Amino acid sequence: MSVPRERFGEGITWDDWLERLGEHGRVWQQRFDQTALGTLRAEYQDVPTPRYVLCIFDPESAAAHEVVPVVARACDQAGVAGGVDLRLFPIDEFPEIGTQYVAEGMESSPVCVVFDDGWLQIGLWRLRADAARDTDWTRAALQGLLDALRGQPNRPWQGHRTHGQQHLKQADQAPGSA
Repeated sequence: MSVPRERFGEGITWDDWLERLGEHGRVWQQRFDQTALGTLRAEYQDVPTPRYVLCIFDPESAAAHEVVPVVARACDQAGVAGGVDLRLFPIDEFPEIGTQYVAEGMESSPVCVVFDDGWLQIGLWRLRADAARDTDWTRAALQGLLDALRGQPNRPWQGHRTHGQQHLKQADQAPGSA
């Protein structure tokens, strides 16, 4: 079951979230301000718009403190000005939405669901568990979210699986065979 368009409006905007956090919002704002799209900037500006992004997260998790501001910055700079509308859905306030998209045991990892103007779900993104080990996990997060905004919902996981399958193929080969 999808999230109705009307329900999207119940989510919290980035500015409202920061206001709600008060003094604690400064840390989130600093992370937002420090996030740069770098070489992906032009690709983000080419994202078809409008797009609507639901970000479901556990506000108490360390992952949310790191990832949600990156998502907010990316949405802020994607497409034409105002072309990507982000709404935050803290899992404790919106448990029924969380149960649709957050796998059991993965509650600490934010999930982004992307809809197009016809309200079709075109993307789904979550920071891969192994991306947190990358020295540049922010770039991995930005690339995965970019793919979801473009309507390539499974792409972040394809690269990882392909790499693993190649690794398994290589391990299955007899020594000396190539």
